[in-house]
Amino acid sequence: MKTLPEKSVDVIITSPPYFQQRDYQVEGQIGNESTLEDYVKMMTEWGSECHRVLKDTGSLFLNIGDKYDKKGLLMIPERLSIALCSTGWILRNKIVWYKPNHMPSSVRDRFCSTWEPVYFFTKNSEKYYSQEYYCDLDSLREKPTTQSKVPFPRTISLEEYEEILPKLSEYNANKKTTGKFRNAGINKGASPGARQQSDISYSKMRKHELTDAEEIEIHKYLKDSAKAKKTSAKKLDEFFGYKSKAGHWLRLDHGRSLPSVEDYRKLQEHLELDDRFNRQMLEEHYVLQSVQNNPKGKAPEDVWTIPLTHEKGVQHFAMFPIELPLKIISAFCPSDGVVMDPFAGSGTTGLAAKSLRRSSLLIELNPEFVELIQKRMSECPTGADP
Repeated sequence: MKTLPEKSVDVIITSPPYFQQRDYQVEGQIGNESTLEDYVKMMTEWGSECHRVLKDTGSLFLNIGDKYDKKGLLMIPERLSIALCSTGWILRNKIVWYKPNHMPSSVRDRFCSTWEPVYFFTKNSEKYYSQEYYCDLDSLREKPTTQSKVPFPRTISLEEYEEILPKLSEYNANKKTTGKFRNAGINKGASPGARQQSDISYSKMRKHELTDAEEIEIHKYLKDSAKAKKTSAKKLDEFFGYKSKAGHWLRLDHGRSLPSVEDYRKLQEHLELDDRFNRQMLEEHYVLQSVQNNPKGKAPEDVWTIPLTHEKGVQHFAMFPIELPLKIISAFCPSDGVVMDPFAGSGTTGLAAKSLRRSSLLIELNPEFVELIQKRMSECPTGADP
């Protein structure tokens, strides 16, 4: 990895050699350290190099197993994840990879091991805001099998809202909402109890969702306009009666936030703004606030049931099931991105990337595995089912 450019990889998916698990017959291999402390130290150094080559918008998915010593779990995954979090990483998820066809075990005084963790890391911005990273969870959502039973549209115009109010009042009057959610309005939350309630309400919101580039353009306009009027964030706070809000309107970094519709109208007059951003900033509509399922489907969960796989002719004792990297690449690697596996093994991560039309970078020390990777990759057409 030291030969790779800084911030050149979009997602890293890998499973390193486990501590004192196997001998890969290669000098300088990771995993055969004499102590657990040395192993965690080596893997932490490896993690720092991953951090260097990964884009700020990238993510790291690390599958690593544990080990027993004197009948006690060593907690290796937990020790390593804590060490990584002290060197520039944020742990976003601990995913449970459940193996329904797990290896049989002859244990008699504990439960059989049936799962392994997959840790999901992103870069720590080291600032008060979180680092933004690429994520498309919609690609993994379970599509809804039934449609919402609410007989009202999800969004309506200001004019339509006035027309629908009598029907809305009549509908809610006929519902018997009881318990703590009675008359809760838009504050029901998303608990199972709230989901059973049928009273309907709408909330007025800004109509247009803005991209980061559009937001920054508006913030820059506000900042330049304030400068032209020789006014500061402190003076704007005094004008609006806020304590420390206006400063966020004049920022271009992650600490920025747009003024409300009402505040923007006042800013137009106070700073003599033109109408170039009126559509984005002033147009409003009503959004249905009743608790309901996401129309795009159920959010993906952190328990993945993925069977172990064995491929005829592939002599490798620790193969990834290809479904695992397929899920990750689909959601966390952009279409023009690069996937890396620093412990490529049999090359399954590369196959998954190729089938999804992503570029991949595979690193493997064992010459026999390199030949296996080259063979498997050559036999897999781009964009084809692996």
